[in-house]
Amino acid sequence: MAQGTRAGRDGWRAVALLTPAFVGLCVFVIGPAIVSAFVAGTDKNLTGPDFHWVGTANLREALADPDLGQAVRNTLVYCLLTVIPSVLFGLLLALAAERVTRGRAAVRFALFLPASANIVAMAVVFQYIFDSSPDGLANTLVGFVGIDPVNWLGDRATALPVVALVGGWRLTSFVFVVYLAGLTAIPRSVYEAADVDGVRGLARLRHVTLPLLAPTTVFLGVFVTVLTLQTFETVAVLTEGGPLDSSTTIIYYIYKVGFTGSFRIGYASMIALLLLVAVVLVGAAGALLGRRVRMARQLGGMGAEDPVAEGGRS
Repeated sequence: MAQGTRAGRDGWRAVALLTPAFVGLCVFVIGPAIVSAFVAGTDKNLTGPDFHWVGTANLREALADPDLGQAVRNTLVYCLLTVIPSVLFGLLLALAAERVTRGRAAVRFALFLPASANIVAMAVVFQYIFDSSPDGLANTLVGFVGIDPVNWLGDRATALPVVALVGGWRLTSFVFVVYLAGLTAIPRSVYEAADVDGVRGLARLRHVTLPLLAPTTVFLGVFVTVLTLQTFETVAVLTEGGPLDSSTTIIYYIYKVGFTGSFRIGYASMIALLLLVAVVLVGAAGALLGRRVRMARQLGGMGAEDPVAEGGRS
């Protein structure tokens, strides 16, 4: 009887603790998502209260919209320029930071700073760095090798790469933190066994460290891709989608359609719904890939000892 009473009290405590979070989730996430899904099937405009149900008209328009197609291509190029380099450099920085003995805390803190910085504030800083004037920092540096000043943010050839550089700079710091946590979680006994078997250097990295970091790599690849698909702040501050929409991403295009110009919130909601579907598909693919990685490790016996033994044999 006493145990039942205690369990009842614990249940009410759990409900009391979860209720504020659940209410916030419904008000700020689930509710707006449902409203947006409904508005996506209408011709709703922010300039007036009237709207009409148009069914799949917004979907058909989105699939044939050349400006949206340009935004999708820009977003994919942005992903390509940020995801792979940030994961690669983040891993290299984590491996290097793990080997640091003196000033380890200071090095890790410095490498973590970009991930904790306000992206809008940092975008403003990079705007000054890539200023088109000859006195801009970037133009001063390229001037040392005889290159004329470049309009970094006003040229179609350089605008998107510069935006990707800023985004990749911050993402690399985040990737570094996650990889560092993954490296810290690897038992020291694994490396000690590797040393006993004569597995050192690149062989240890290939046969021990990277296999044990495979689930972390899958998570980072998916998570960073989802983040890049939602890029907005850096584009809004640095280029405003220009020049000639050469740096307009999907999220910034949604903002332009729904909150500037024509204020077509119905059409913007449909594009947002399509982006949501794409994000869910990426997440599902990542979950499937992560599951296969874990199953491969189990079936292949890739435990703490097997990668060492394999590296020793090679």
